Amino acid sequence: MSDDDKIESELIKSGVEVFKTAYSDAFQPAAIETGKALGTLGRAVNSALMPVRGVVWGFEQIEKYVSTKVEEKLKVRGVAEDRVITPDPDIAVPAIEALRYSKLKEEYASLIATSMDANNANKAHPAYVEILKQLQPDEAKMIKILELNKAYPFIELVLKNKTKVLGHKYYGTYYGSIFSNAKLDLSNNLNVYIDNLKRLGLIEIPEDKYLTAPNTYEPMWSSKELDSFRILKPVDLSPDYVKKVLKLTALGKSFKQACLS
Repeated sequence: MSDDDKIESELIKSGVEVFKTAYSDAFQPAAIETGKALGTLGRAVNSALMPVRGVVWGFEQIEKYVSTKVEEKLKVRGVAEDRVITPDPDIAVPAIEALRYSKLKEEYASLIATSMDANNANKAHPAYVEILKQLQPDEAKMIKILELNKAYPFIELVLKNKTKVLGHKYYGTYYGSIFSNAKLDLSNNLNVYIDNLKRLGLIEIPEDKYLTAPNTYEPMWSSKELDSFRILKPVDLSPDYVKKVLKLTALGKSFKQACLS
């Protein structure tokens, strides 16, 4: 047996087979009992869900994907056969289950690969499976583009009077150029994405910190994309911005290394 065959065999045995056992023991009986209980209504629900089934992978598809994609990622990382270990079931089982339907299959495969590398398994965490479940593909692109130890200039759009900020989270709320090259599918959702990434603890925008380098924020404020906001003339108020920075948290850095490398 070649080294590649040995690694593939180990991948299937330690990852997919763990899932197969868990699926057979836990998920299938529940589904059968639920179907019996629902009777006619259950059949109606199954019929209504029929169009969705085309995007849900079966076990054979999962097995093939895991046994090839994870091996591919381990090879790219230069992981030798003697570094391949059995993954933590708390990571591998829910991650492989999520592969049935998620759009982030590459990211789940990366997490499984990390958990099977003896030198980097400590970077994988069961919580990362749940974080991936709550991410849009656009949000994964945003995390990928952020460097581990860099703070990026951002501005928050506000309405001000002479003494204090009266409006908060008005218009676009945040604006910055860092994600302009991320090729987001829904760029209009940028602020929703930012709020979600903050909620998940992957990024932070500290209240009292900003970059001091000259001419860092002025080009953003002068952007044509903000023309409609700058020309607003509310009574006793004026459009303005607050200097901010955006950066990965410690959790965000670890998550990126485990799932998005």
